[in-house]
Amino acid sequence: MRSDALFFFVVILFFFVLWYASGGPTKPISFAGPYISPITDVDTVQEGYGDGSTYSPSGSGSVWADIMSIQDRVSFLQRQSSEIKSFGEASPKQGLVSVSGYGGVGAEDEDDEYISIRASGSEPVTITGWKVVSGASRDEERIPSGALIPTSGRVNDRAPIVLQPGDEAIIVSGESPIGVSFRENMCTGYLGGPQRFTPPLQNNCPSASTEFDRFYSGNELRDDACYTLMQRTPVCETPKENSSLSNACFALIDNHLTYNGCVETHRYDVNFSGRTWHIYLDRDEELWKSSRDAIKLIDENGLTVDLVTY
Repeated sequence: MRSDALFFFVVILFFFVLWYASGGPTKPISFAGPYISPITDVDTVQEGYGDGSTYSPSGSGSVWADIMSIQDRVSFLQRQSSEIKSFGEASPKQGLVSVSGYGGVGAEDEDDEYISIRASGSEPVTITGWKVVSGASRDEERIPSGALIPTSGRVNDRAPIVLQPGDEAIIVSGESPIGVSFRENMCTGYLGGPQRFTPPLQNNCPSASTEFDRFYSGNELRDDACYTLMQRTPVCETPKENSSLSNACFALIDNHLTYNGCVETHRYDVNFSGRTWHIYLDRDEELWKSSRDAIKLIDENGLTVDLVTY
């Protein structure tokens, strides 16, 4: 209602400035009465009151510039009014979390469609129970709970997802490759080998050579085959076992160079936890259009936290 009243006021102001800029109350016709003097003689040219000057648009560039400026302002207020209506009622959490990007929107494969949100405030924010909404279709999905430390091949305990200041959450429209939403950690790069993640997981795992130096239980100087294998193994990949390896090398691989083994080894390290959540909506179709849509983030009370249009 306020935006409509503001728009009406601006329109009235526009016509007032147009009248004033074209001469307004200073024009002779505004105070001189009848412009043509009484006829006194036939065939005599009559002269009007005043100095005979008239208003012409030519030479009045500043006036028309003012008019165009007002038109631009009216257009801006129209767009602003539309954006306010689209945004809806603001959440008290506005500014604590914002939509920071998106990728693959409108993709044929919903597993490739994602948006990213970031905790930009100074306090933790629980986002489980919030919703993401398409401005075009009004279709929406609820943000689920997730696993703080996921396990591979086991049942995962789930809890509300809490973003710490500076954390990022990547919200994928499709299904999780491991069956649960999760927070990245030092070892999650191992999960990116057997499964495909969009966007890819970060590879921050301890190197195989480092694990060899710390945890190999045999004679390091004699086990050249195991040492060479560890040196050649890329980060976050489980070394390929072969029959020529020693028992100590097999134990190293099984206990330390798989995802679950890495977690058991490093879960209490100071820098174990990552700053990125991977959240999955489990849809079987895309949520947003490929163009001309709006990504809306809604809190648990239905109030708008952020809105991004594209």
